[in-house]
Amino acid sequence: MKPDCAKNVEIQDIADVPIDNIETIPDYFITERDIVDPSTGNTIRSFTRTPGAKILPNGTLDNVVAFEANNTALVVPENQVRGVRVVNTGSANTLQYADTTHAPMMIAVGNTAGGLVLCQNCGFINIPNGHSLSVGVQYYQGDDGEPTTDSTSGYKLFIPVSSTRLAVNME
Repeated sequence: MKPDCAKNVEIQDIADVPIDNIETIPDYFITERDIVDPSTGNTIRSFTRTPGAKILPNGTLDNVVAFEANNTALVVPENQVRGVRVVNTGSANTLQYADTTHAPMMIAVGNTAGGLVLCQNCGFINIPNGHSLSVGVQYYQGDDGEPTTDSTSGYKLFIPVSSTRLAVNME
């Protein structure tokens, strides 16, 4: 007797699949791998689930790097950002606030519980709880790391593009 192999399969048009704006990292991505079969030399193409953290290891889609500040005075208030620069003090590299006469190298986006400062200098900054900056307005480097709409310094930082995202355009 031949087994019944018929199964109901649902087909859905890709245009009807809901869009995920990926505010948080997906648990898995469907990925394709080409694996060479050593016994035949043939390439076997297979699909697999790959953990989201393997594809996007920082988990936020931002280009964030963690730095040891070596500076207890440097604090990034919650839902805010600060322009920062790295200064060689002779015995150590220290992360310091940028100001109107010292160009920012990066934008500090937060502090970790372990005392590291999270920074980035390109892409989009995601502030999940929102910010109080004016959307569509260019921000420049101000004093003590604070962003300002005053263009006196000439150091561009970012433009808020929504209530939770900043488009970095450092120049």
